[in-house]
Amino acid sequence: MNSRGFTLVEWLIAMLIGLFLLAGVFTLFVMSRSSSEDTFDQSELQENGRLAIRLISQDIKWAGFFGAYTGQSTQVGPSLSLSNGSTILANSDCLDERSVGSLPSTTGPARGLWVSRVPTSKILAGLACIPAADRVANSDVISIKRLIGRPVPATEGLNANRFYMAANSQEARIIKGNETRPLFGANNESQIWEYQHYIYYLSQESGMPVLRKRYLTVNGGSSLIGGAMAEGVEHMVLMFGVDDSVIPDGRIDRYLATDQITAQGWNEGRIVGVRLFLLIRAADASSNYQNNNRYQLGNMTVNGGGDGYRRLLLESSIALRNQQIVTRSGT
Repeated sequence: MNSRGFTLVEWLIAMLIGLFLLAGVFTLFVMSRSSSEDTFDQSELQENGRLAIRLISQDIKWAGFFGAYTGQSTQVGPSLSLSNGSTILANSDCLDERSVGSLPSTTGPARGLWVSRVPTSKILAGLACIPAADRVANSDVISIKRLIGRPVPATEGLNANRFYMAANSQEARIIKGNETRPLFGANNESQIWEYQHYIYYLSQESGMPVLRKRYLTVNGGSSLIGGAMAEGVEHMVLMFGVDDSVIPDGRIDRYLATDQITAQGWNEGRIVGVRLFLLIRAADASSNYQNNNRYQLGNMTVNGGGDGYRRLLLESSIALRNQQIVTRSGT
C-alpha cells in the first residue's frame, strides 16, 4: 500500500484548479446578479410607465367632456352660469395665463385641455399653485377640465365638497354639492355630473422624480392628492395634433409642441389629438451600467448623461373626441 502524501507540486496544481473553479463560480454569480438587477429595473420601469400612461391618457381622452352640453360655449354667459356659491379664492386656485381658474369665467372659455411647459428658469406661465421648488424643467404641466363618473340620479345625494354641472344640450349651470339642483325646461331634461379640474405635473421626492396630481374641491380649491401617482417619471412632453382646415373637419393637419400653441389655438379647440411621451427612470443607479442613450420626446431630446440609471421611453397617441365635437360646432 502506498502511503505517500501529496507533493508540493500536486498541492500547487490542486490550488490552481480550485482558484479557476472559484473564479468561474464568482463570474457566474456576478453575471446572474447583474441579469437579475437588469430584469428588476426593466420590470419596475414598465410597471411605473404603464401606470402613468393609463392615468394621464384616461383623463386627456375625456378632456372637455361636459355631458349633453359638450361643444357649447364654456364661457359664462346666456347658456352657462354659476351659482352664487360657486366661487374659489384666487390664492387657493390654479389659474392659467389668462387668470382663468378652475371654474368657468366671463374672462374667457374654460379650456378642456391646456398645457404649459416649465422652462429652464422654472418660471411657469400660469399655474402658480405649483411651487417653484416642485417644478421639473423642460417638462409639461397638464390642465384638464371635464365631467367625471356617471350622471348622479335624483335619488342620490351630492358630495358637499365637490362642484357639479347640471346640463342639457342647450344650458348648463355649476353648483356646489350642498346646493339645490337646478331645473331646466318644463320636464327638467338635464343631468348632473361632478365637475373636475385635474392638473398633472412632475416633481421630486427625496431625489426621485414622481408624477403628481391636483384636483378640485369646494373647501380647499385646487388640492394636491397625497403621495405620488407614479414614481420614476423623469420627463413628460406632449405634442398636439392640430386641425388647421379653414372649415374644421376634425382631422390632424400637423403636430405642434406646447410652446408652439397660441392662446387663440387653445381657445378655439382645434387640438384634436395628443401624443404623450414619458421618460421613466429607475429608482437606483446601477454600478455596472452607464447610460449614454439619447431619448427623443416629441421636439425635445434628453441625454442619459453617462449616469447609471436605466430609462424607458413610452409614447401614447390619444384622440380628443370632445375637442373634435368643438371643432365641428357641436355636431
